[in-house]
Amino acid sequence: MTDANAERTYAVPAIHCDGCAGTIEEALEPVEGVESATVDLGAKTVRIRGSADDRLVRKVLTAAGYPPA
Repeated sequence: MTDANAERTYAVPAIHCDGCAGTIEEALEPVEGVESATVDLGAKTVRIRGSADDRLVRKVLTAAGYPPA
């Protein structure tokens, strides 16, 4: 992402509960360029707002145990 207000949504099938959501949000919070990270448990998605690099976001999600589809 290049625009600070850009949004990208990642399908993350391993999301099952609020604990998963908290882990994901905590992992993404310190990533440069992530303005916000919102988990939708029902849809099993993570929405990122900000200018964070796509490859970095995917790497962080995978390292946290929640690889994007």
